[in-house]
Amino acid sequence: MSKNKDIFTELLICNSLGVSLPINAQKTLSHAELTRLDGIRHPRQARLFLLGRYLLRQLLADRLSEPPERIAIHIDARGKPLLEQPGWHFNISHSGDTLALTIGNQNSLGVDVEGRQLSPAQITRLARRYLTEQEQQWLSLSQTASADFTRLWTVKEAVLKAHGGGIANNLQRVHWQPDTRCATLEQHRYRLHQYALGHSWLTLAIDEHNETSDAVAGPEPTLLRLSDLPCELEITGPQPNLSLDSQIHNS
Repeated sequence: MSKNKDIFTELLICNSLGVSLPINAQKTLSHAELTRLDGIRHPRQARLFLLGRYLLRQLLADRLSEPPERIAIHIDARGKPLLEQPGWHFNISHSGDTLALTIGNQNSLGVDVEGRQLSPAQITRLARRYLTEQEQQWLSLSQTASADFTRLWTVKEAVLKAHGGGIANNLQRVHWQPDTRCATLEQHRYRLHQYALGHSWLTLAIDEHNETSDAVAGPEPTLLRLSDLPCELEITGPQPNLSLDSQIHNS
């Protein structure tokens, strides 16, 4: 059975500093993407945007048997980028020079990667502003508050990105019991796949669409490397090791 008929999710993480794009990379972007790229003044942010959209289009071109420049992406009423191809979903996240990209043909999905190292004072301030009282209490008792805060934050952002409703003023609406494999938002369950990458955390959230057990859930994400992508990339530096060994197997 061809891959575009199987249910699957693919996940890639890379260090943008260790990748050299071809000189014609911008030619695969749409007019709207080029306009957005021209409006990004920070060089690192511009590079991450170009890298993310180039890799996305190359990967989808192989899966959909379409030229990368002809893959249609639009922005919905809530500001979420979506593929016009029915049944296909994608999401991109970056932190520092790290970029995470996921695609799938199951349900809506979201990914978030966080690598910032926060001080106890910063964690306390953010927790009071954005987290529930129960979550604040959990963090106050944690022996690894920095890592736990980052992990919790990626859960909330990944779920909200899958939902498509935006991050602002919504973080407290995402509920996650620590060390469990599902989170909820508006009575929707989102299956979580979490990975520890040194000081960074990555969470992938997939809308279960009323699925009620792992028995009916989709397969584990396929973990990609840059060398797996069907395009010519020059890998110039070390890349993160996203592997099954880095996945956190929650109960």
